[in-house]
Amino acid sequence: MLGLATGSVCLVTCTPIYLPYLLSEERRLIKSIGVVAEISVGRFFSYIAFGAIAGYVGANISQINRTIFTSIAYVLLSVYLILNAVRARQHDKKCHISKFANITKSAFILGILTGISFCPAFLIALSKAVNLGGVVSGMMLFLGFFAGTTLYLIPIAFIGLLSRIQIMKKIGQVASLVIAAWFIFSGIRGLIQLNKQHSYAEIQLKGNERLVDVFAPDQQIIILSSDEDAEYFMSLQDSFKLRNKQHVLFLQNNAESADSLLKYEKSIVFYDKGIDDEKFKSLLHNFDVFYIEKKYPISRMLTFLNKFTFKTETTLQWDFKEK
Repeated sequence: MLGLATGSVCLVTCTPIYLPYLLSEERRLIKSIGVVAEISVGRFFSYIAFGAIAGYVGANISQINRTIFTSIAYVLLSVYLILNAVRARQHDKKCHISKFANITKSAFILGILTGISFCPAFLIALSKAVNLGGVVSGMMLFLGFFAGTTLYLIPIAFIGLLSRIQIMKKIGQVASLVIAAWFIFSGIRGLIQLNKQHSYAEIQLKGNERLVDVFAPDQQIIILSSDEDAEYFMSLQDSFKLRNKQHVLFLQNNAESADSLLKYEKSIVFYDKGIDDEKFKSLLHNFDVFYIEKKYPISRMLTFLNKFTFKTETTLQWDFKEK
């Protein structure tokens, strides 16, 4: 059911990769179905492996590890797509094809590479496997996830029939190169950001200075919401849980929540500016706080927090508000 529910996301994510691959050289329907099946087998092995790992460790993979996997997968995907476009073009010209480029004949490798890219649907499945605990449970969940999402990829085989039209082959080869350029850019950018995150540890701190990193693996995050804006802040909670499932707490504006806040030290608080409660405000001086104006774009906030780490001598007080 999880695979069926999120399969449309997989289709949107993977079609720009699989379609140019299928169009880049002429294939009959049975051959296109075989290629999709081979891709699916590659995805199957990746999913089963991650399901086993997630079930075994029983804790979510950190944002840094996800960045490593995804960035390396993107770079390898770009190399794969470029080699495939070169191989298909050389094949059309009946030219010699290097043995290295010939690896792109294996759609199985393409399936493995797309299977280790951390798309939103994959992250949901990974989090559920973590919560189940146990190698077998994790593998069984990903087996079901694989089956559900694969149903969405079957129609791509029929679109591959367009490869028999000469101009479509050319379009597929060009599209492979364009998409490869995007993936290599995304992969290198991710690795650069990862290197910056590691460099934070090398920052020289003086006196009482410390670093505040929202996406640190063990960072406790508390979200304080008014009743009126609960839906918005629950969406913010979901976004944080994709990065740090075990350490995100959602509280609404009431006396019980204020008492709960006292139990958490060294937490980062995301505070709804719509809350006008002096009891909360007096407690916030003990925490690093991000004050959020009503309906501030969540994607913009996450992009900013992913890019920057804060150095401070006191508790951090930061406003997210429209200019």
